[in-house]
Parts: sequence; structure tokens; C-alpha cells
Amino acid sequence: MDEEEIVRINPRKDVLIRGYEDYRHPVMWKQEAEREDPDFPALFHKLDSKKCEYLFPEGPGMDMGMGTGLGLGLDGERSRCIYCREMFNHEDNQRGQCQDAPDPIKQCIYKVSCMLCAESMLYHCMSDSEGDFSDPCSCDTADEQFCLRWLALTALSFIAPCMCCYLPLRACHHCGEACRCCGGKHKAAG
Repeated sequence: MDEEEIVRINPRKDVLIRGYEDYRHPVMWKQEAEREDPDFPALFHKLDSKKCEYLFPEGPGMDMGMGTGLGLGLDGERSRCIYCREMFNHEDNQRGQCQDAPDPIKQCIYKVSCMLCAESMLYHCMSDSEGDFSDPCSCDTADEQFCLRWLALTALSFIAPCMCCYLPLRACHHCGEACRCCGGKHKAAG
């Protein structure tokens, strides 16, 4: 191979380009690249053979107002959610905040209203060549099979009448999410 054909990938640069972290490299690189202050003192303190702690030296003028004023101590600790990978504040973590977190009430509504039956029918009768199909209760009129899908769901509801409960139950669940009594919560890693 020629030297020109070999492309070297810098994982630190890729973190900034992609906007998400590679699982092999810590998020700390992105924070270091954003700092851009070469005179900012930082130390690496080795705790044991497997872990390193990133320490900033204490000194005059190093507080910069980050004491108790921000509320990011133990009670206001920020963590990364294991479901959506977004940072969240533990004090502000309420139900309905994380769309990717498991929601037992939504799962119960799905099972009670026999939506698996509807999805099975859509998969076997109306999926494309790759096996994809639209949401069973989607109201998107731009979908070319909109009328056919709703006609099939109406016919299926005569066989499984519990499907008629899905839309009212989802509306109640949506109201519960708005009131922060239903929905998934962020969960910190570890």
C-alpha cells in the first residue's frame, strides 16, 4: 500500500466531529479540547493500576463561583442516563423526562390493549421488503397505506375488542406524563 492510501483516524478529533463518544475513549477528551487554555494547571493522580482521577489544584482564584451557588453537590449531582445518554440533574429527574427509559404503565397499556396483535398483523400484511411498517395507531395521512391500515385495525378490533381501549388509555397516559406522574425517569450509570 502507498502511504497516501493509509488514512489515520484520531479518536480525539472524531469525538468532536461525531458529537457522541466512542465507547473506548472517555468523554474527558471533549472537555479538554473545549478548554483551550494552555496555562490552566491540571494534574493526573494515579489511584491504582486501573483508575485515574483528573484533579485540578486548589489555589487562589480557582473557585470561580462554583461552590454551593450552583447546587451541583451531592443533591444536585449531574449524571449520564444509561437509556438516552444525556446528562441530567438528580434533583430535576421526574417521571416523563426520559423517552427511552422503560415505562411500566406504557408497557401495561400495550399488553392490555393487545397491540402486539395489531403489530403482528401489520408486519405480516403491510410491511415493506425490509420488514418495516408504520406505527399501528399513527395518524400520518402522508403514509400511502393510511386508510388500509386503519381499515385493517378496525376489522381486527372486532376479533380483539380490547384494542379499542388503546387510544383512550394512551391519552390518559399522555396526560399523566404531562402531570409528571407517568413516564420513564433517567437512570444514572452504576
